[in-house]
Amino acid sequence: MWSLFYTPLSAKDVLSEIQERGFIRLATNAEFEPFEYIDGSEIAGIDIDIAREIAKRMGVGLEITDVKFDSLPAELVGGNCDFVLAGMNYSEEKDRNVDFSQPYFDAKQVVIVRKDNNSINSENDLHGKRIGVHLGTTGDLYCTEKFKDSEVLRLPNGTIAMLELLSGRADAVVIDNLPAKNLVAKNAGAVRILDESLFEEHYRAVVAEGSDLVYYLDSILSELKSDGTIDRITDKYASESPEFGSGFLNLIYRSLIYKDRYKSIFEGLYNTLRITCGAMVLGAIIGSIIAFIKLSKSKRLYMKVLDVLASIYLTVIRGTPLVVQLFVIYYLIFVSTSLSKVAVATIAFGINSGAYLGVVLQSGILSVDSGQYEAARSLGLSSKDAMIKVVFPQALKNIIATLCNEFINLIKETSVAGFIGIMDLSRAGDIIRTQTLDPFVPLLTVALIYLIIVAIVSCIVDIFERRLRRSDMR
Repeated sequence: MWSLFYTPLSAKDVLSEIQERGFIRLATNAEFEPFEYIDGSEIAGIDIDIAREIAKRMGVGLEITDVKFDSLPAELVGGNCDFVLAGMNYSEEKDRNVDFSQPYFDAKQVVIVRKDNNSINSENDLHGKRIGVHLGTTGDLYCTEKFKDSEVLRLPNGTIAMLELLSGRADAVVIDNLPAKNLVAKNAGAVRILDESLFEEHYRAVVAEGSDLVYYLDSILSELKSDGTIDRITDKYASESPEFGSGFLNLIYRSLIYKDRYKSIFEGLYNTLRITCGAMVLGAIIGSIIAFIKLSKSKRLYMKVLDVLASIYLTVIRGTPLVVQLFVIYYLIFVSTSLSKVAVATIAFGINSGAYLGVVLQSGILSVDSGQYEAARSLGLSSKDAMIKVVFPQALKNIIATLCNEFINLIKETSVAGFIGIMDLSRAGDIIRTQTLDPFVPLLTVALIYLIIVAIVSCIVDIFERRLRRSDMR
């Protein structure tokens, strides 16, 4: 079913749909330890445990989707999830598009600075400084409004902000107190938290605007607070970070072996390869159709219409960013389907690749001497058979290197699939980096895997090209 709009359900419909489905769908951003983060190959954290309690008291299971923080409202509006728990708090601007539950956790925004920085000791000292914030959070909104004379670095998550601080590209980081304590514990001796907090805030569950699910969440969250469940969950994640030795081998152990973090790399590689291969096949089909339409000399009306549509398709796809196309296809076109995210991403990348492959195939066919087509026709082959059996194979030989480059580009372009919550290879590296605060090993590992894949593909194409050249010499 294709739909461009999502209509929230009534109270009765919400419960009946969730109970009939057998699980409630949670969307979160697992880059906010200790509230939500990747632990080995599983999503864990305070908010996740609270969500499990909510599902348990509703008598259903829990399905978790991990997406970028700034994509969470779109997940709700598109009907891809039932509620969000991600350390979010109320704001008038967000309230226009979503609804908030009652508060379930009281927090505060604090400032992290390097220990050797004595110029920042209070909020007033932040004026004129470079401040790292997590994009879309209250810390981001507060600093952008409060410190207009400062350079506010709006970064994908708190971990990246901390890395900016450690590298000296930021003077301070503004973030929630519990994640701040977690980040400081991982960098003991290098950073400190200022005694003075900026302001207090209250985390809330978030649902689609107009959804009566918020009333059930209010009731359950009230129970969890009154019976001490939320306090027990919070205490569970208050333990200190484990100590690791120094040295390169210890760095590899912490980044890849500890808590089976290498499994994220394998999962990401698997998803990257299947999206790439599926998209390449789909792109080849679309590209072939586009090439034949553009090269057709038919004067029939329907072919002229198809030619116009093909031109519009090529203009739109080649003229807009891939990530925008992915968002449109996922959040608008396939918003209410049962297709998996990997399937949707494969379709999106396939549609994008089809535009480029169409132009490549068209140029390849035009590169074949016209006498080949005419000779085939003179031997009694139909126009269709002459193109498929004679011209197209020669065109394919001429563009094999270009097709290889398109496949390689497609492999690397799949790195944006993480924006809709797919564990691709690049996102796996990002997750490990947020867990360890050390970018070296995960980035090097991901880069090496991409390099190996490209080298293997290039080697296979080289072998294929040599065989084609030898066949031409016979």
